[in-house]
Amino acid sequence: METESEAESTQPTETLNVLCGICNEFYKANDIIFSTASCGHVFHKNCLSRWLSRSLSCPQCRAICHRQRVHRIYLNFAENTEVEEVERSQIQWVPLDLDEPVPPTMLDGAVQCGTDHEGLDTYVARVYLHEDLLPANYVPQKKAVYAPWNCSAHLLNSEVELLVLTDCELKWVAAANGEVPPGGLKTGYSELGEPLYTARSEYMGQTLLGKVHPSHRVIYMPYQRDEVSNRNYEVLVVTPKEQAER
Repeated sequence: METESEAESTQPTETLNVLCGICNEFYKANDIIFSTASCGHVFHKNCLSRWLSRSLSCPQCRAICHRQRVHRIYLNFAENTEVEEVERSQIQWVPLDLDEPVPPTMLDGAVQCGTDHEGLDTYVARVYLHEDLLPANYVPQKKAVYAPWNCSAHLLNSEVELLVLTDCELKWVAAANGEVPPGGLKTGYSELGEPLYTARSEYMGQTLLGKVHPSHRVIYMPYQRDEVSNRNYEVLVVTPKEQAER
């Protein structure tokens, strides 16, 4: 008799036009998806389990939610268009195990964005911290990332994802006061569910990567042990070449 896991592995892997509110990725037809019992919001099983290990509230609406009060659901939505599938394959967040050597080839598609406070090259990444998914500076020489959070700079080495692009055009577009240009890279979210965007700005003569927090009207950046801010910044805009040529 075919087991549940075996049945899932034989299902098609097309992407559905529905986003997980935690990782901001489209569901695929063979993903395991869970719903909260109290408010009915849906997320990837692994995303929701990780969230509820640190919080007792729904990540989308903040209603009280316990790990024992979730259940599996089965979605039946239209598939993504071919264009959306191409874009997802060209813009990827690749998990990094910083305890292992990072293959040099992985940096071929990574986005070099500036330096850290010691002048070491940094690359665009993101990292889970408490209930946030934050834009972060990956520093290969240190096998770590820096991220700004709660008035401090945090040096982290787990739950890291590196931005890797294939056949994309990218540019840094000037903006200010919490504004984000069309196509700005939505990298993560705050604990309240507000989108956060990858951007960079000048501080103490260095170009630092940080997060644009629109409601705060600034970019926050890690510098030494502090979280510093600026109202002027450049937002990362990424466009797959197929889309740019249309």
